[in-house]
Amino acid sequence: MNRKIIIFGGFVLVVLLLLVLGSMYLENENEEMYNDSIMSNYEYDIIIESNRTLQNVTLYLLAPVFENESKIGLEMVNGDYYNKPSNWNLSLEDTEHGLMFKIEAAEIQPVYHSLPVAVPEPEPGSENIDDEVPEEEQILESNEYSEETPVLTSIDFGTNVKADHLINTRHPIGNEPALLPKHSLRESEEEPIVPRSEHLNPEYFDYESLVYAYYDTSHDADVQIFVELVSRNEWWIYGWQYNDYLDRISIRLSGPQEGWAKSEGKLITRDGIYRE
Repeated sequence: MNRKIIIFGGFVLVVLLLLVLGSMYLENENEEMYNDSIMSNYEYDIIIESNRTLQNVTLYLLAPVFENESKIGLEMVNGDYYNKPSNWNLSLEDTEHGLMFKIEAAEIQPVYHSLPVAVPEPEPGSENIDDEVPEEEQILESNEYSEETPVLTSIDFGTNVKADHLINTRHPIGNEPALLPKHSLRESEEEPIVPRSEHLNPEYFDYESLVYAYYDTSHDADVQIFVELVSRNEWWIYGWQYNDYLDRISIRLSGPQEGWAKSEGKLITRDGIYRE
């Protein structure tokens, strides 16, 4: 009887030892995958949409600022990134409301497109799909609204900057670049549009800010501006995982502009998965 107990106890110890070793192996493997794949990036985007031509344009938009500097904004000024408008003058400038991203342009024209056209299946042996689409059915483009070109396209440009550290996505204010200025920062009373999983617990904030706009245009001009900063850590452990914070402002302007205007801001922190 005692011998059976000893054998059983030994078997249990071996199983427990194997489980411990297996757990240590998986933990080490997970840590290795994490260290090999971890990436931290700041993505800064500006979207401008106007239904009328704007002339003699000067805009001061929020820049990602940390310790009175904007390395990300400087990358927008000096870098070569997607959709960068070649005929705009971009700079960083100190204003009465702090360091901001400045856009100067002689003219900003709206771009309207025709409705999307279904792409046909290419004929066997065809080398050019454009040959398969009749000219009258291809995408048309115009600077004015018409029945042929009813779809207004926004101007969307931005940059992605690699961080040299693990981004503090839990407490970014005061520790990471943020869109400034921020006034009346407060917890949001709104619920997220899409319900979150139980293990995700982001925090939502609202705030007010300011944008400067000067341009000549018609009185029926409708201009929308969005500025967004997404700062993210992401890594691979049997699938991509991430955590981030999102900082965004939006403003809608009507007619000619000359001066500062209030904009609405949203800040979402602690969004994603944390390993500790």
